[in-house]
Amino acid sequence: MKKTLLNLIACCAFAFFSQTLQAQTISDADQKGIMACYNEFAAAFGKMDMAGIEALLTENADQITPDGSITRGRTSVVANMKGYMEFLKGLPKPDKFETKLLGMQSRYLAPGSILTTYTEEKSISFGSQTKVEKTTTAVVLKKMNDKWLVDLIALTPVVSNPEIGK
Repeated sequence: MKKTLLNLIACCAFAFFSQTLQAQTISDADQKGIMACYNEFAAAFGKMDMAGIEALLTENADQITPDGSITRGRTSVVANMKGYMEFLKGLPKPDKFETKLLGMQSRYLAPGSILTTYTEEKSISFGSQTKVEKTTTAVVLKKMNDKWLVDLIALTPVVSNPEIGK
């Protein structure tokens, strides 16, 4: 009976803590940290700076790519991204490339852990032809030594759903 009562109290405390944590808005300091991580990651990726990217990943970082593959661990994620960047280097260079952040939302998952989701629109121009791509990304950030680092990054291309019946 005592064990059941303790389990019930623990479950109620967990439920209360979880609801309170999820209801919290992101603090200004944490929002600045999230944006700093986003901007540093985007800049490092744009420069194809693998050391810069590696510095923003936790040791146990995971990556889920649009094809559904899962890469585990910072070393493997860096190797995967390096391979992707080598692929990008082989593509023709666009005349113009712009990335626009369309929206971002964040919420605490636990103390020192934040889920951030954002959608970007990339415009890639070759002469008079412009291709627009949208991606939505989910990132779990973990606070380590007063800095937010990427613990999970999951990228999803945004595609239109086919109309039913056509």
